[in-house]
Amino acid sequence: MKTACRIFLAALVLAAPTAALAQDARDIMIKVDDATNHSYSSSVRLVKFSTCRYSVAGGKLSCTEKPRVVIFESFSKSRRPAGRRDNDNKGLDVIIQPISDKNTAMLSWGYAEDDKATDSWVYLPILSKVKRIVSVADSNESGAVFGSEVSAEDADVKKVRDYTYKLLGEDTFRGRPVWKIESTPTASRRKRSYYGRIVSFVDKERFIVLKEDLYDRSGRHYKQYSVLETKQIGNVWMATKAVMNNLTKRRITNWEHTDVALNVDIDEEFLSQRSLTDFAYRERHMQVYRKYLTQGNAGTQQGAAKQ
Repeated sequence: MKTACRIFLAALVLAAPTAALAQDARDIMIKVDDATNHSYSSSVRLVKFSTCRYSVAGGKLSCTEKPRVVIFESFSKSRRPAGRRDNDNKGLDVIIQPISDKNTAMLSWGYAEDDKATDSWVYLPILSKVKRIVSVADSNESGAVFGSEVSAEDADVKKVRDYTYKLLGEDTFRGRPVWKIESTPTASRRKRSYYGRIVSFVDKERFIVLKEDLYDRSGRHYKQYSVLETKQIGNVWMATKAVMNNLTKRRITNWEHTDVALNVDIDEEFLSQRSLTDFAYRERHMQVYRKYLTQGNAGTQQGAAKQ
């Protein structure tokens, strides 16, 4: 009997740190969610994507083709429904360069509601047609954003409840102390996700993700996301330069927020399907919102933009 008690107590001692680590990992990711998704209500951004195939020689990565550069304006707004932790999110991205793709636009609606997938549509001016971007299928990744290595899933807002978490340890990344946290999608999330697990490097001080190793459902190390630059805009820390590396396809996208304005008063009706096809309506609103960009001064936090 005494032996059995000792074994039971030893099992409790061993199990307690494991439970604590699991709880700590979730608490950390809640703080990441607060810093990333709940620290501002809207944004206007000027974003640049540069994408190319690459090769590696002598430990250095270099493009093997001329990079495809896309510049687009991005408008987003979120609100938290009563009784919910997560936000409803709406976003509209409109290409302004290159000329051949100008006015291509993508609209996304994310929902706080449990198990409700994000709705996304893209308008292709060359076809004068709106196409729905389907969620991840059984074997294919969700649609790429403007031909980059950033997928619709990568750009989507992650919900804390959609994953279980494990603290893998501590490390440093670009001189910053970080926690390494493994996120595994829940059964319901797994149906809509290309990824089997994600290992995030979380800045201990600012609670923003500085790096992610993304593994597909088979366990293959599929992509790697790395932050190159962060800036504080008002009270908000955010990544302003980063890279998404598709390790399988050997394609890489460098992206940069060249201008950012936060907490701009964006009309929610603007973030609707009307803005995909009604050019005059969309441009009238965009002219108002783009005035709050900082023209190269790397971001401001606004009170409100009035039409």
